Amino acid sequence: MEFLKYIIKTRNYLAGVSFVVIGLFILSALCAPLLVSWDTATQVSLSTALEPPSLTFFFGTDELGRDMLARIIWGARITLLIAVLGVAMSLGLGVLIGGLCGFYAGRISELTMRLMDVVIAFPRILMAIILITVLGVGVTSLMLAIGISGIPIYARLFRAPVLALKQREFVLASRSLGARDSTLLFSHILPNTSSLMIVQGTLSLAEAILIASGLSFLGLGPQPPIPEWGAMIATARAHITSHPHLVMVPGLALFFVILGFNLLGDALRDYTDPRMTTSR
Repeated sequence: MEFLKYIIKTRNYLAGVSFVVIGLFILSALCAPLLVSWDTATQVSLSTALEPPSLTFFFGTDELGRDMLARIIWGARITLLIAVLGVAMSLGLGVLIGGLCGFYAGRISELTMRLMDVVIAFPRILMAIILITVLGVGVTSLMLAIGISGIPIYARLFRAPVLALKQREFVLASRSLGARDSTLLFSHILPNTSSLMIVQGTLSLAEAILIASGLSFLGLGPQPPIPEWGAMIATARAHITSHPHLVMVPGLALFFVILGFNLLGDALRDYTDPRMTTSR
């Protein structure tokens, strides 16, 4: 609620619109079974194939007669599942590795961070493709690929704040009172990086959705008839001139959701920045 008050007070209309867009995206993903049936999104009906947008089919139908609106709604559910689980995995493990390497300085931590640097040198999309090639295509493999490929980024990002925080007075005071290392790290240091976790996690959701859609476009994501926005765009390429709505509908869905997460992440970054407290 405080964040919403901040948006209203600063008249950040883009962040407000982004908040609404992301809210609708999450709501439609969570309530997909209540809004439309799975059969509507996956069942073939050639008699209604390639219908243009109308009152009967608001977003039209695809080449197999499946309702595009239903596929967009169920696609949002699958996209949100992949992005959230992938980011949660990379964020959790990355923060843990970065936190341990920052808290325990030594040869092992230095070797670990050099390994993270080597992994970061590889393009993330290329690493995800390699992982999916090993694990096989599917929703689970795509989620694991996004999660594993993002771990080095978070490990590098969160090591520096831990290095700085472990020298702060409140940590040194707790250590002098006999607090254990685990208490210092998990009860005093990492909770003070929670704002960075929230901001970076929000921004990373946009990147995860983009990577997942790109890999699905290449055929490395959920397989038919599972609706996924990137795969829907890939399938619709053959009809881009005759039935452009097949590409525009999932394309615009991706555009607004990714833009929404980016703008919302920027607003969260401003909100959590101590230098912006005078604007609240």
